[in-house]
Amino acid sequence: MKILKINYKKIGLAMALVSALLLGACNKQLENNLINDTYSDTFWKNEKDFTGAVLGTYGLFRKAMVTNQAFFAWGDTPIGILTTNEGTLHSDIYTGGSFRMNYREGGGLNWTNWYRVVNAANLIIKKLPEVSDDKFSAGTKSYILGEAYFMRALSYFYMTRVWGDLPLQTEPIETADQAVLKGRTSTEEILKLIIEDGQKASNLLTWEGVDDLGRRRANKAAALALLTHATAWQNDYAKTVTYADSLISRTDLFALQAKGNIRNVFKEAEAKENIFVFTNKDAENESAFYNTDYVNSFSAAVGFITVSSELKGVYVNMPFATPVYFVTNDKLEELYGKDEVGDSRKTDFFRKIGETKTNSLMKYSDIVNKNAATNSDPRVESNLVIFRLADMILLKAEALNALGRDGEALTTVNSIRARAGAKTLISSTGANLKKDILKERQRELIGEGHAYFDIVRNSWKTNNNNLFIQLTPWSMEPTRFAQKGYLFPIHNDILNSNRLISQNPYWMGRY
Repeated sequence: MKILKINYKKIGLAMALVSALLLGACNKQLENNLINDTYSDTFWKNEKDFTGAVLGTYGLFRKAMVTNQAFFAWGDTPIGILTTNEGTLHSDIYTGGSFRMNYREGGGLNWTNWYRVVNAANLIIKKLPEVSDDKFSAGTKSYILGEAYFMRALSYFYMTRVWGDLPLQTEPIETADQAVLKGRTSTEEILKLIIEDGQKASNLLTWEGVDDLGRRRANKAAALALLTHATAWQNDYAKTVTYADSLISRTDLFALQAKGNIRNVFKEAEAKENIFVFTNKDAENESAFYNTDYVNSFSAAVGFITVSSELKGVYVNMPFATPVYFVTNDKLEELYGKDEVGDSRKTDFFRKIGETKTNSLMKYSDIVNKNAATNSDPRVESNLVIFRLADMILLKAEALNALGRDGEALTTVNSIRARAGAKTLISSTGANLKKDILKERQRELIGEGHAYFDIVRNSWKTNNNNLFIQLTPWSMEPTRFAQKGYLFPIHNDILNSNRLISQNPYWMGRY
């Protein structure tokens, strides 16, 4: 079943317009922003309206991801591989596990942006069945519904990994009268909803959507990738293997990039390793302006761009002599192995500035000058990769190890090392193999927002904090672990606006 082709040059504008519609008029921290009731009576009429609405959810999701670099702050900073010279407000999270994040609270500690995505998806789920099928081209109505279920599930998945228990909202809020304060629902129930929505999305979306929509909108594979992750969080590892295999077996659609070309997944959305990405194309009104404000600029803080004079003409000359976030020589050797000479990721993912001890992460280094005539107004165009095949393969290895199938786990994890050209293959077993698989995920997925959550995922349900001690520089004391100190604190604005929500236990009195 083919899906209507989309003119991607119009997506950025569509996202902006529909996002504004979906944000509406009223701004409460938990109840979310409401749709303007004037539009409610006239907007939800045909395929064009619903296509615009679902594109709006992608725009809202991108905003939630990059506001104060939330995905990077959560997934990468706490593990201590990347570091910074920008002072203790930045470095405490690396070295001491301080998640107060005073310098990026708006995105890192506040879930408002994420509930905007949820409410937008809820609106589509409610309104779509009310419109007759003849207002849509063949297959499009069910596909848009699948996208809405997927975006709701994906948003809840990001939130529950960060804050644990959440207010569960499955009905849209369209007017102020509908805004109701809600308490938090358990993580287990949130994961149950994610699985249910993911399965609905998988049934409604298609494999054809992978290539027809350029891996830039939800597709059946994206839903299965989400289910792979979500079942791993449930420690339902048999299902994790099944879902991962459903993707790995589709060699007609997915393949690992060749050694030396891994970074192409961040440059080309259609790269066969990609499953689902958010693009940042300036020609499609999506790119992020580069500026020196590393707190608010996606490119400055998450792009990690550092360019020495000898690289002018290869990358645009950026303003930092030292990256805002960097990896020291010692950490780089620790990550990839001091004596490992074959692993191409060490040079594919990082650039050393002259003979300094700072190494810049180059996954987000695709730059275009909006003003080509003056070589000015640089824009970051690198993809935000949500799911890719290497991630699925490594999740499968983790699941196989958890199921006691270490021989298969070794074959699986070493397929990623072999792709990178690593000469030394992993040969451990049991708990040591688990740790080695998580380290391999760090080598492969660093900067993509996974590493810290990998540790939490393998700890919270088993009530075991050993991985924090082994894989972070600050460890997780038993008392902190028992108080769910692996979760992030909730922004005080949310607590102040909703008496039914209490702070995560460890952060009471600490934030």
